[in-house]
Amino acid sequence: MMLRALLSAFALIALPVAPALAQDRNASSTPAFLDLAWADLLPEGEAERINQLMQLQALQLGGFNHFGTEQMPQIQTFEVVEALDGEHVRIGGYVLPFDFTGSHEISRFLLVPYVGACIHVPPPPPNQLVFVTTAEPIQVQGLWDPVYVEGIMRTQRHDNELGDTAYTLELIEMTPYRT
Repeated sequence: MMLRALLSAFALIALPVAPALAQDRNASSTPAFLDLAWADLLPEGEAERINQLMQLQALQLGGFNHFGTEQMPQIQTFEVVEALDGEHVRIGGYVLPFDFTGSHEISRFLLVPYVGACIHVPPPPPNQLVFVTTAEPIQVQGLWDPVYVEGIMRTQRHDNELGDTAYTLELIEMTPYRT
């Protein structure tokens, strides 16, 4: 039951959507960035591959324990969309900070595709996580609030304790998510 819900959630995230430049870069009323969905970070055929790997992992582990304290293994697939390397992009998600201070300032965090992405359940695959850095710490109000991050995307692997990533982003701006 839990596996089916997890796979359904991932299938929604991984709908095939082509990256689209937000209209014309020279037009003054349109942003000069690629507006990405999480599926845009997956090369062709990768969503199906990830679903197969998740099913195999669930069978091997006997399901997922959302209430345990044991860290669940991350599916290790680092396939990326090379065309995104060096692009100015914007993507929506949730902040998972590494260094949260008393003043709610952070300088590095994971951007995750859904609220609750954590180590108790398998973290999203590396190509569905973005390691975000900023030279100047930024203030974060609520960790459960969705945000847009805008910056320069790199197809650069980053291994860390919360979940390895296949992408990094040099933050330019973070704004509240609005539809």
